[in-house]
Amino acid sequence: MTANANWPEVLAALGPGQTPADRPDLVACVFQLKKQELLDLITNKGILGHTVAHVYTIEFQKRGLPHMHLLIWFKEEHKLKTPEDVDSLISAEFPEDTNSRFFGLVKDLMTHGPCGSEKPNAPCMDKEKKRCTKHFPKEFQEVTVMNEDGYPKYRRRNTGRQYKVRGHMMDNSNVVPPVPTCY
Repeated sequence: MTANANWPEVLAALGPGQTPADRPDLVACVFQLKKQELLDLITNKGILGHTVAHVYTIEFQKRGLPHMHLLIWFKEEHKLKTPEDVDSLISAEFPEDTNSRFFGLVKDLMTHGPCGSEKPNAPCMDKEKKRCTKHFPKEFQEVTVMNEDGYPKYRRRNTGRQYKVRGHMMDNSNVVPPVPTCY
């Protein structure tokens, strides 16, 4: 989970002429409240299934925004074990409905790039190897494949559709999965 300085709760609480950068305390406070709500939804209300334990750490990005890394252990019957289980919760594709709020969120917040030949000086680029250290763009994949190392290769189909993001055309190979693997 990553803080968003443009959350409506942050913008509504700013004083006249203020920007979120002027109020890191406000951004951190809203992040804390949203973090608590997310943990309650996952651990107490079981929106992803019954959990047995969780641990998290909070880090601050270079831009100063907090983010949380969360590790969740599920009861055996709620673990994601098959590609279908993973696909029911995680997507590495643009939503089909381009007018939906979710499409806008994926487009604005869950795409990687540009990098590579389009932007060789991007922060993610390995200067010596001249490639993205996050391995984007990802290869297209018709179905999710479960790897033995615990990291699935998510379904990201080549639909032929591209969308303009940050001035560059992007497709499913640039989508960052919005929910991490939870098993």
